[in-house]
Amino acid sequence: MSDTNTQTIDAMPTKALFIEMLTRDIKLIPSVVDLLDNCVDGAIRLRGSGSFKDLWVRARVSSHELRIADNCGGIEADLARKYAFRFGRPEDAPFLQHSIGKFGVGMKRAFFKIGKHFRVESQARTSRFVVDVSVDEWARDEKKWEFKFDDVKEGIKGVSLEKRGTTIIVTRLHRDVAVEFRQQNFQKELKTAIETHLQEALSRGLKITLNEIPLGTRHLEMLSTQKLAPARKTLVFRKFGKPVRVNLYCGLGERDRNAAGWHVFCNGRLVLEADKTEVTGWGPLQVTGTPRFHPQYNMFRGYAYFDCDDAGRLPWNTTKTGIDTDNQIYRAVRPEMTKLMRPVIDFLNRLKEEKDRSEKGPLQMLVSSASPKPVQGLKSRAFFEMPRVPRRKPGPQLQKIQYEKPLEKVLAVQDALKVRTPRQVGEGTFEYFYNNECKE
Repeated sequence: MSDTNTQTIDAMPTKALFIEMLTRDIKLIPSVVDLLDNCVDGAIRLRGSGSFKDLWVRARVSSHELRIADNCGGIEADLARKYAFRFGRPEDAPFLQHSIGKFGVGMKRAFFKIGKHFRVESQARTSRFVVDVSVDEWARDEKKWEFKFDDVKEGIKGVSLEKRGTTIIVTRLHRDVAVEFRQQNFQKELKTAIETHLQEALSRGLKITLNEIPLGTRHLEMLSTQKLAPARKTLVFRKFGKPVRVNLYCGLGERDRNAAGWHVFCNGRLVLEADKTEVTGWGPLQVTGTPRFHPQYNMFRGYAYFDCDDAGRLPWNTTKTGIDTDNQIYRAVRPEMTKLMRPVIDFLNRLKEEKDRSEKGPLQMLVSSASPKPVQGLKSRAFFEMPRVPRRKPGPQLQKIQYEKPLEKVLAVQDALKVRTPRQVGEGTFEYFYNNECKE
């Protein structure tokens, strides 16, 4: 009779996998933002789709700790006991409509990424608790994967809204994290990342501070006039679960390479910012029908909003820093994105042709007369339409001339011609020679 133990293969994960390996898949700033996502979900749990007025999140980073405190309702002890600290999200976990947390790895991964000790204190409506963990001590016992309450009280009554909230403190920071946290440049980048990725929560009234500095709301804008209205398309996917609603906007913005491209949101959380790759339909032409991104498209703006009560249906990855391009819904939406792109690209190609003629034409006049307006509430149409302006007859064929001469001589000619730039020097000397030697 065979020993049943010899038939068993050990597939138990090691804690080192979570502590050392999974943290490599996410950078430091997204880790901090991931912890703030939990605060936003708390606000959603309290207010649903309403205003976040009077709710706040206070984040501090320094060379010795990360501290995040909020008044967004707190975590009930039973929720913490069964779900909040699990590695992964159980199927029976409470359902939060339109949440931005889904996978059940973000909070723990962020703790491990940042430091070797974390403390979570939470006061909810009917309970409060404290969890205090030394990561090194927890990691020594491979068989026990649970955490323990250091203090817990349940069955509380009468806790007012203003006293409900959660505080997270991460200490014993990893050496490279401590160095980053005290750098002014890092703090500026973190501020920008929070303002960018959580812009919907900020616009709904959530007050977020970083090292006591209030964060601002970043308004998404597009150029719009009656003749330059952006395209908008709405798609709804109802099969296999909660409906996924997708709103696409495509048109023009102010000339800015850093802002040009597609911006993709999942449940209001920015996932891709100003993407200019094949992920959102940019080139190669023979594959997508659209060219690769080029500086002449610096006015292109595309916004894609994916919304669903079930966050697991949305096409984001677990770090919320990219798109799962194998997601069936995203695979259905991307061709629609490229269809909306094509007329805008054609317009920008025409605009470049007009500028290359060195004269301000009708398309440039249209663009200069357009003003930036918030994306939400824009007048739009099914497709971006090329404004009907007469094509100008092509001028003479042009040839570019380039040559190099000693700077001292160039500056002398520049003074003689009374011009400011090397280009004007070249044009002036050419005209001088042509008028004196070539004209009859």
